[in-house]
Amino acid sequence: MSESNAKRGRLVRVAIIGAGPAGCTLAWRLARAGGRVTIIEKSSFPRVKVCGEFVSPAATDILEQMIRPPRLIELGAHRVSEMSVEMRSAAGRERRVSFPMPRSAWALSRASLDDELVALARTEGAQILQPAAVREVSYASDGVVIRLMDGDLIDADLIVHADGSGRHDPAGPTPMREGFVGLKCHLRVPQDVQGSVIRGVTIRACAGAYVGTISVERGLATCALVARSSLVRQHGGDQDGMLASLWPAFNPAWREGAWHSCGVARSKYITPGHPRSLRIGNAAGAVDPIGGEGIGLALWSAWTLADVLTTSPTTSIDRGCVIDERQLAAAKSRFATRYRSRLRTRLPVCAAASWALVRPRLIGAVWPVVSRPGLAMGPWYRLSGKPR
Repeated sequence: MSESNAKRGRLVRVAIIGAGPAGCTLAWRLARAGGRVTIIEKSSFPRVKVCGEFVSPAATDILEQMIRPPRLIELGAHRVSEMSVEMRSAAGRERRVSFPMPRSAWALSRASLDDELVALARTEGAQILQPAAVREVSYASDGVVIRLMDGDLIDADLIVHADGSGRHDPAGPTPMREGFVGLKCHLRVPQDVQGSVIRGVTIRACAGAYVGTISVERGLATCALVARSSLVRQHGGDQDGMLASLWPAFNPAWREGAWHSCGVARSKYITPGHPRSLRIGNAAGAVDPIGGEGIGLALWSAWTLADVLTTSPTTSIDRGCVIDERQLAAAKSRFATRYRSRLRTRLPVCAAASWALVRPRLIGAVWPVVSRPGLAMGPWYRLSGKPR
């Protein structure tokens, strides 16, 4: 730090809770800009997360700036260029409509993606504490103190909640949809049938649930569901049996590994509860998980916050100096404006799609419209923010 900068304040220290796509993207950007960054992640990697493992085309540019396409392919990622909706009619006939995406996207497991992003953040100089769980956060006008479960203390000028919840922010955790649960497992489908049952990214409308499938690396496919809690209880916790009832093509012998579950977040932008606190990804505001929006929003929000913190003339995080509360408030206001704009159409459009997809009779009634991508999927594609 230069002498002039030293007189302006001490080095900025940014603590980020969560080493998923949002946390690691922000850490990568800030560390490259010269900030002192520490990521606190409670889980060991690689890990399995409840996620559709499809990166929205709206975030393709961001992903490729961090992980170049040749490296993505080395990791086992592949491009996806088709999105489909399928369902079973009241007469028992299978229906399917496919929509060629104007711009291809990437499919990659969270185990591989998160591992790579942590490595990138570390390479740029970010400190990674893992596994390390946060017990509590104490807030003051000039910074925060984070107490870990093992008793260690971390002092920081700023704290960023990138854990998908924001539960350690005074504003409280991101709301979850009441009466719904997210489920996910991996499948190893035999090669002779894989092409007929796993095609591009597919969303299946079912009574009380919708099911997403996509191929990932190492010959695996991801199966992710959003289901009514009552439907899960109806099957007595037998997720294999429930999935077979929703998706007749499914063979329980295909499942590899355990089922995983979590809540389903949906929220408008959440204003952080303290001047030194920020939120990104689902911790800041979440849309229903349809079409890769979860990872897409995580990457976009982290990239946008990094831009706000490193490019403003009143923000000196890239020069290693402290940001006073007035400067930070202005930066947070700019970020909030962009986030709200990002959610303006995405939030209601994805909520409407989620509402419809658990009602296949409704989908069937309007199938003549659904089966014409220019009338249904095209407008939804645009309103959910995907580039054409």
